[in-house]
Amino acid sequence: MYIKKIVGAILLFSGIGFVKDSLAQEQKKDRNYLYNEYQRGGGEAVFKDLAQWKQDRLKSIADKMAALPAVTKATLIKEADKAMAFSWPSLPATLYLEYRDNGNRINFESVQSERRRVLTTLVAGELAGGNGKYVPQIVNGLWLILEESTWVLPAHVGVQKAGSGLADPAEPIVDLVAGETAATLSWTQFLLHDQLDKISPMVNKRITYELQHRVVEPFLKRSDFWWMGWAGRTVNNWNIWINTNVLQTALLSINETDTRNKLIEKAIRSADNFVNGYPDDGGCDEGPTYWGHAGGKLIEFITLLNNASAHKLNWSNNELIHQIGAYIYKMHVDSSRFVNFADASASTIPPPHTVYLYGTAFQDPLLINFAAYLSRLDNPDSMNIKAPSLAFFIYNLECRDALLATKPAAPYTAVNWLPDLQVVSIRSQAGTSKGLFFAALGGHNAESHNHNDVGNFVLYMDGKPALIDVGVGTYTKQTFSADRYKLWFMQSQWHNCPTINGVQQQDGRRFQANDVHFSNNKLSMDIAAAYPAAAMVQSWKRTFTFAPAKTSLQLEEAYQLKEWKEAFLLHFMTCLPADTNAAGKVILKGATANLTISYDPALFEVITERQEVADGRLLPVWGDHVTRISLKARRQVLKGQHKIQFVMSR
Repeated sequence: MYIKKIVGAILLFSGIGFVKDSLAQEQKKDRNYLYNEYQRGGGEAVFKDLAQWKQDRLKSIADKMAALPAVTKATLIKEADKAMAFSWPSLPATLYLEYRDNGNRINFESVQSERRRVLTTLVAGELAGGNGKYVPQIVNGLWLILEESTWVLPAHVGVQKAGSGLADPAEPIVDLVAGETAATLSWTQFLLHDQLDKISPMVNKRITYELQHRVVEPFLKRSDFWWMGWAGRTVNNWNIWINTNVLQTALLSINETDTRNKLIEKAIRSADNFVNGYPDDGGCDEGPTYWGHAGGKLIEFITLLNNASAHKLNWSNNELIHQIGAYIYKMHVDSSRFVNFADASASTIPPPHTVYLYGTAFQDPLLINFAAYLSRLDNPDSMNIKAPSLAFFIYNLECRDALLATKPAAPYTAVNWLPDLQVVSIRSQAGTSKGLFFAALGGHNAESHNHNDVGNFVLYMDGKPALIDVGVGTYTKQTFSADRYKLWFMQSQWHNCPTINGVQQQDGRRFQANDVHFSNNKLSMDIAAAYPAAAMVQSWKRTFTFAPAKTSLQLEEAYQLKEWKEAFLLHFMTCLPADTNAAGKVILKGATANLTISYDPALFEVITERQEVADGRLLPVWGDHVTRISLKARRQVLKGQHKIQFVMSR
């Protein structure tokens, strides 16, 4: 299952066309926490004992592999045995060109990632006790990857001067998968260097050559890759994800001291552009699904620096980085359910090792216990070790004993308000998923991986979805094109937002919430500016009042139109059956409780619509359909107000 998450992560996080200025990025500050600590610690001199660190790390990994239960090692060997019969798939040019020609991403990416998945399985089996058995097939996989014309995805190669199509061999591009591939090859070389030499010294020589040509040289020579943060564009998870993989490559595989030091220093300076863009509240505008490869990669990055420098570099007193870690439990609903505004999925499991690294770095028991909780979710079989990528396999191995020894617990914090991100989450009862959970956002419509959803909100009952954010479907060429907002799940009319005078919200930075305030479980904002001029709306104030003791939410709206064109609609999305038989009420019937939506039938008529769900990414989360409940205004007035009540009952 988890390898699908890594493939999905590449698909999910690899859009570059809609990485726009966000609330967080607008508040960019030249904190330079990473580089300042690097300089304080002594610069490149802190890595003078790197050879010893590598030797110790290799021994530690070998010791942990040897100490695994026999059944765990047997499982790894069994999977590697299956991989011995794997017929390595080809990657023809026509498959690569599908993205250019018909917009399909997944066909090429699935085959490409399968090669890397099988390589990881084989390496894990060899470490578990292959005694050389799997090395020839490992070399087969390595050689194929080294022979690939490019490691860059078809969806990303368009930044080359030649544009979209096949990769120009004269212009190596560094993207997410080039970085991931470099890290995988570096780990393989680090772990099995001598065994590869026994097959042929040319294997290690070729790995080193391709790393230099495809990643090291372009990374050092160029500073105009948008994700580096120096090209005038806002950065997102791409920055820290690639920089973390470059850092791993530098530490594990680059033996020339001057080149390695230059890689490390530039990666640190570039990664500062990621940290500098974060708001003080630590909120991730990319959402919890992205957090694993945004904030999650940041903790890998600083942990690598801390360990490789013999702990001379240390960020354990940095409160911003701590809050970036704490964000993940603040957005947790229950089980694998997280608040999923923008392109995030409503069901996700952040990498447990990243949460654990935050917990240990900042001595935060909430994060440490939450990591154990996520680990049980991600891997119910404690005798197994997940291997979504080679780096993740090593992290899972290294964190395994500690996570198994830790009591699993989700924090279930009562109130979390992120004033910079303008996101709130509240639950009716702290310390449990029982009861009613509410989350809402203000923000604007140019956030990273944006949906037009200013003023959107969600409700969960006993940790199960009631009013939902549908999320995003499988990425295609359209997802990051001028036609993005033709996709139904990107539009405000398919979020819990109004349609005013027949007009939906519009994408762009100026389409935002104003006068956003939160206190005493009450969130208010004016969302009129999220709509274009055609909506003819002067003000539209939304006020959410959450009553924990009553397990209820009140939505109060007061509006002023400049002109009336047609009746406005209040939309509410759900995955539950909706009973509209009683006037003034809509009852959503959940597994353990019902949610009653009460409205004034003199002001509204209710309309329900079934929206089919066939997308491969949305189907497992919501089933074959969702339902849109719309309250249509009956009166033709320019000014008005109304209240909608949402009450959970058993």
